[in-house]
Amino acid sequence: MALATHQQGDELAARGWYERTRAACGAPQLYCEEYDAARHQMRGNFPQAFVHALMIEASARLAADPR
Repeated sequence: MALATHQQGDELAARGWYERTRAACGAPQLYCEEYDAARHQMRGNFPQAFVHALMIEASARLAADPR
C-alpha cells in the first residue's frame, strides 16, 4: 500500500502505510507468516523474503522522494 499510494502521489498516506507496516514486525524485527486474529499475536518465525524486499524498496523510494 505504501508503494501504491506513493505512486499515486499521496506522500502522507504512503508514509503512514509504511510506518504502520514497519510497526507490525516482531521483536527480532522480522515479519511472520501467520497472524492469530483471535489472540492478536504473530505466529511463526520464518520471515517472508518478499515482504522484506518490498519494505526495503518502499523505504528507499520514500527516502529518495523529497516531496
